[in-house]
Amino acid sequence: MDAKITEYLQKIDEVIEKGPFKDNWQSLSAHKTPEWYRHGRFGIFIHWGVYSVPAFGNEWYPRRMYDKLDPVHYYHVKKYGSDFEYRQFIDMFDPVAFDAEEWARIFSDAGAKFVMPVCEHHDGIKMYESALNRWNMYALKGRDYAAELKSAVEKRGLEFLASNHRAEHFWFMNFARLNFPQSEVVTKEEYRDLYGPAYCPPSGHARKTDKEIFADEEWLCDWLASACEMTDRLAPSAVYFDWWIQKAEFKPYLKKFLAYYYNRGAERGKEVTVFYKVGAVMNGCATFDVERGQVDGIRADVWQSDTSTARNSWCYSSTNLYKSAGEILRNLVDVVSKNGCFMLNVGPKADGTICDKEKEILKTTGEWMKINGEAIYGSSPFENGFGEGRKKRSGSFIEKTSFGAGDFRFTFRTGAIYVFPMGKKPRRKFTVKKLAFSGEKGIRYTVSKAELLGSDAKVGFVHDEKGLHLTLDRLPDLPTPWCIKVYTD
Repeated sequence: MDAKITEYLQKIDEVIEKGPFKDNWQSLSAHKTPEWYRHGRFGIFIHWGVYSVPAFGNEWYPRRMYDKLDPVHYYHVKKYGSDFEYRQFIDMFDPVAFDAEEWARIFSDAGAKFVMPVCEHHDGIKMYESALNRWNMYALKGRDYAAELKSAVEKRGLEFLASNHRAEHFWFMNFARLNFPQSEVVTKEEYRDLYGPAYCPPSGHARKTDKEIFADEEWLCDWLASACEMTDRLAPSAVYFDWWIQKAEFKPYLKKFLAYYYNRGAERGKEVTVFYKVGAVMNGCATFDVERGQVDGIRADVWQSDTSTARNSWCYSSTNLYKSAGEILRNLVDVVSKNGCFMLNVGPKADGTICDKEKEILKTTGEWMKINGEAIYGSSPFENGFGEGRKKRSGSFIEKTSFGAGDFRFTFRTGAIYVFPMGKKPRRKFTVKKLAFSGEKGIRYTVSKAELLGSDAKVGFVHDEKGLHLTLDRLPDLPTPWCIKVYTD
């Protein structure tokens, strides 16, 4: 094992021994969701790195380019040639237009309260300075892009978060081992610290990442040390891990990471958290995350949904299919109504610019937040349910949902219920049945006033045992979904 890794592991053990958090679930259950996160509700995720250079397919380009059955492979051979290796894209990564201050301004104007770049993706290239691996941007380009962005967003009062996807790098490049044994991924020992083990099981089933691929001790130690070094260098307010850490062999190392990171947060007097997926962490010891999906009801603990502006990719790609701002905002409202926080991903171009389509989406989001932010930031779920209408299924990768005229979502602040009509086509009249004047299936509050946020349109109401009947005197020119503030006593 590398001496630097061994040294860092000793440091990790020392911090855990001295700190209040130990590497067991009982101790880690003392973790509390940070108030800054609970209040902020909305943040920006960023996928940007060497994989942005080819700008085709998605951020899994470095894996897919070696898969003979993948369209990305055919594209790669046609454009770059069959002998062009992923390492060669590093020289082409030249973000001359990267301006951390400009990014921070755009994200702040969009209404985000926290910003989370991918500091290392599955390709194994770190976007920050590292002493543990030479394939980091400070060593390669003389720039610590993650640190620059951290400084810029914190100047604007936003929280800086960090995403780490190194776990999957154990097998990420294994199609090269399976299909191209002459590739430098396999033949060049001097690049092993770039490409990783590229582990492929004896069966040749390169995709059997759960059933036939298991990380070894050397890799698990590398992963733990690398993740802890990232937090020490960048001091993020939260850390996001992708999905492979749920495997059994990661559990002891994951507990160590949580204890180390939480102890470091305690040293700094900072509330921190970790985002996890698919049961990787014991309930209550970190913050649950659902990728491109939702839950079907209000969760007692604050949770997170992360999605992207594009349907088919997290990084910038010439093949990206972008969502509308309205669809994204409805998704955000749905998540917040269920006690969730919403992380919206953007994928800047390799040169460091954010494309016009994403700028447009972020601009609309910011305008909407200026009008409706009081119903999002610091809001709570409504006691009578997240809303009414068609129920959405829980789970990841099930974003293909639509909302109709009978769909509503609620958020709450003391003295006010915020009602979001979720249909795409605005209506002047609607009835919210869950707000009927009733003791058990409605509310007993006295409704004193109703207003449409951001508009001087008059909102009339009748509150009876069948529902809260709302009528607008005209259709305002506002970005949807609208928000009607219902004042209660």
